[in-house]
Amino acid sequence: MSPKTALVFGASGVSGWAQARECLVYPTVEAFSRVIATSNRPLSKDAFQLSQYADRLDVYNGIDLTKGVDVVTQKLQGIQGINDVTHVYYAAYGAHGSDFQTLKAANVELLTTAVKAIKHACPRLEFWVLQTGAKYYGIEFYGQPGVVYEPPLKESSPRIPEPYASNVFYYSQWDELTRLNEGTKWHVCDTRPDMIVGYTPQSNNTMNFAQGVGLWLSMYASLEGKGAEVVFPGNDLSWKSLHRESSQDTVARLNIHVSLAPIDQVAGKAFNVADQLVNWEKLWPELCAYFGLTGVGPDDNAEGKPKKLTGMAWVMSKKPEWDKWVEANGLKGGILETTSWEFMEANLVFTRFDRQLDIEASKKIGFMEEKEPMKGYVEAFERMRKAKIIF
Repeated sequence: MSPKTALVFGASGVSGWAQARECLVYPTVEAFSRVIATSNRPLSKDAFQLSQYADRLDVYNGIDLTKGVDVVTQKLQGIQGINDVTHVYYAAYGAHGSDFQTLKAANVELLTTAVKAIKHACPRLEFWVLQTGAKYYGIEFYGQPGVVYEPPLKESSPRIPEPYASNVFYYSQWDELTRLNEGTKWHVCDTRPDMIVGYTPQSNNTMNFAQGVGLWLSMYASLEGKGAEVVFPGNDLSWKSLHRESSQDTVARLNIHVSLAPIDQVAGKAFNVADQLVNWEKLWPELCAYFGLTGVGPDDNAEGKPKKLTGMAWVMSKKPEWDKWVEANGLKGGILETTSWEFMEANLVFTRFDRQLDIEASKKIGFMEEKEPMKGYVEAFERMRKAKIIF
């Protein structure tokens, strides 16, 4: 068994949950002798749905990175064997929905606290993976003066200019991590997925697109009937725009791959991670068919809005029936109320331009995984079914 020990920050989220799971099995079950999953929110071993490897997984709740370095250091030092940690995978995130500056300040502080605490608690650290994302390329500021946006988006692309650059918190996170890494024996890298498709046991995970669309289509099939047509909620631009989604397992595996690769190939570098190229014109009918529905293209009117009720508007129109639907199908309560419908809507409706990532850099270091997009959704939906979130 390998002497390596992995620690995951943010293990209750859509990225961190998958990261802890994959560290148990990828690239082999012997890659890490132990995996430590940390979370601020309550999380159990059973939530990881890998009971056969539970003896190598330890879950520690209440690791609240907002409490400051001293408190977090004390918490980490209370973990048996913390000195043996060699690899850290950072997937913590906070202040979702805040303005740009609040979001930046909060997430830089979380990362800084984590790094400083680990430096105190983990003397054998070898590698730190910071997972950022496609917003690094200025997707939120598409079309603004001076913002050069030329997909496929490459890791070598320059940062977007001010005044927009100050609103991309990933830049500040990377700068802080590399500053704190100076003079140490461990190495760092940055990985960049696009929209992550996956499952998390925490129903209020704000960045979980698959949960929103899965709940919507599962309910639609129940209330409108199998075979019913589901109108794509965006317009023709969003329907045809190209992108590469990032299934959670693929992201986690790339994170592990770079952390175990030869140091000269990865240290201080960035790597995009994504699945096969797709657009909603291809993927929407497949998603709907999984639930026994017929997915059809946009039917927007002159104002660019769908003529037929669909998307978040349809879900909200059925709010009086939510509890009855949940009870009738034996599902967990409270999930619909905490799902980020706005996040689902944003990805279906408001991304009206190509945003595909270039993944050649990852391939050059030997990471060849590139899933067919629907496969990532099927994996997420099956996990959601097992957890009684959809039926």
